[in-house]
Amino acid sequence: MDLNKWHCGRLAQASACKAEEIGSIPVSASNKQIKKEVMENKIKEEYLLKFEAERLKLKAERNAKLKEYWLTLPKIEKLEDVPVIPRVDEKEYREFYVPKLIAAGAIPKADLVDNQFYYGEYRRAKVGKWNAEENVFEHWRYKFGFRLDTCNHFEDDNGFALFVPIRLANEAEVEKYLNTK
Repeated sequence: MDLNKWHCGRLAQASACKAEEIGSIPVSASNKQIKKEVMENKIKEEYLLKFEAERLKLKAERNAKLKEYWLTLPKIEKLEDVPVIPRVDEKEYREFYVPKLIAAGAIPKADLVDNQFYYGEYRRAKVGKWNAEENVFEHWRYKFGFRLDTCNHFEDDNGFALFVPIRLANEAEVEKYLNTK
């Protein structure tokens, strides 16, 4: 028996045994696994691309409907007529949405009178007092008891809820407001 052949054969056999122990798989099976993973990744990628395209299409449709609504914004006569102000970039907000609100009947900031009560839309109040010195509306809110809070006019969007004044508050509304605290 040739010792070299025996030695090489034993080494090859030992290598094969060691490969089985550590989980190595034959080359043909490895190629099948890789092909399967590549196909799965392609399917996932195609699905994600289709999903993203559909999402962008729906977003564009929603934005188009929103713009169409704002282009035909009805006259603001009561609180329910005040539209929800969308989150858009600052330039678009100032150049498109603010003028549309003013055209529909919202009172522009330049026309507000200091210490005057206004009736309008805000998430926590219907009446707010304009404070020209601080450039904000003041209103009472309940949070662990009543306290004075402030909010911006819709022309001064700071990312938080805004007050959209639609008219001067009448005496009954001011009286109700003052008696809430």
